[in-house]
Amino acid sequence: MKRVLAAPGLTLGLTLGLALGLVAGPAAAQKKPPVRGAPEKAAVPAKVVACGSLANLRILMAETGGDQTAIKARLADPKADHLGCARFGPDRIEGNAERVVIGGTAYDCLRVKESSLCRWALSGVPAEAP
Repeated sequence: MKRVLAAPGLTLGLTLGLALGLVAGPAAAQKKPPVRGAPEKAAVPAKVVACGSLANLRILMAETGGDQTAIKARLADPKADHLGCARFGPDRIEGNAERVVIGGTAYDCLRVKESSLCRWALSGVPAEAP
């Protein structure tokens, strides 16, 4: 059986690097206090693309490559086929009615205010591994 010994300089370097990383880690995690007088930027929640049928959502994603800019442009074009899809703000979404996983991609059927039908959207929660 062979034993491999590290060079003394290498061992000291690894130990020193580890020690510095442990000391610098908590300091780097500390947040700076907000500057007085500067307004905090509120995070603007993004709109969710949802369709009346799961098949139409999958068609929209396939035809646009899932690119949010292309989807937004298509839904803004009055002459384009929207496939029954629209963008909804988070204030209109009441919750999740159903969830399905197809080919490793999770989809949620969202309850939307002023609608009796749920609308299909890509899930914000990743699909679980089998």
